[in-house]
Amino acid sequence: MIPAVNDGGLFMLWGLIVAALLGFLLAFLTHSPGWLGLGLAVGLLGSIGAVLVFIERHVRASSRPEHMTERELEALRSSMHRPAADGDQRLPPPGAA
Repeated sequence: MIPAVNDGGLFMLWGLIVAALLGFLLAFLTHSPGWLGLGLAVGLLGSIGAVLVFIERHVRASSRPEHMTERELEALRSSMHRPAADGDQRLPPPGAA
């Protein structure tokens, strides 16, 4: 069985960067309009892809897990449903002036 390697998209990131650089290199070194268009297309698509991978890695690094522990859920529930104390002043209902 092959072990799973969690590189966080590092191979894809570097692959897109290399593809973008090679595409722009092809566009700048060629004299053919067809190769120029292909190089620019590969360069732009590779650049956009690399930027999206950078953004995805940043979002994943700064995001919280999607599940909460029972202790966190209980703390959240208790903070939302606090009973009002007797000395609390409440606003009168609308129209009761």
